[in-house]
Amino acid sequence: MLNCYIENIITFIAVELDDVNIPNIDEFISDYQQIEPVKDPIFWLSCGAFICLMSGLIFADIMKSKLNNWTTKKISPIPLENPRTISSWFSFFTGLTIIFVSALSIINFSIIKSIIFSSIVSMLFGISMWKAIKDLLIQVEAGTVKEIDEFF
Repeated sequence: MLNCYIENIITFIAVELDDVNIPNIDEFISDYQQIEPVKDPIFWLSCGAFICLMSGLIFADIMKSKLNNWTTKKISPIPLENPRTISSWFSFFTGLTIIFVSALSIINFSIIKSIIFSSIVSMLFGISMWKAIKDLLIQVEAGTVKEIDEFF
């Protein structure tokens, strides 16, 4: 069975496609439809994933430096609303919105409905997670970090 597959692959590689061998090749190979990158949802999905990854790493680095400053220099982690933190947080959820819009457009949702839905979902996640992180930093500063079970 394995030999049959290997023979088929070697035959496929070695065969030359001439008009003599396959006269109606257009019937066998469907037309490849090229999509411009601006209209391609896979392109936007990958762009959104890249934006999420980069801004998430930047935000994690900012939080790491805030916690390191708290442990070593006793500098409060509470002023969370600085431009670097807000911009990395906003760009993460912008990338998440792009991912949701692209994924919904792949499964044939209209672009307007998917933008509205994705924006609402991203804003809800962003606001709730921002409050959770801010609450956690307040607890870190006060020295009363609760277990995860107490949040729920």
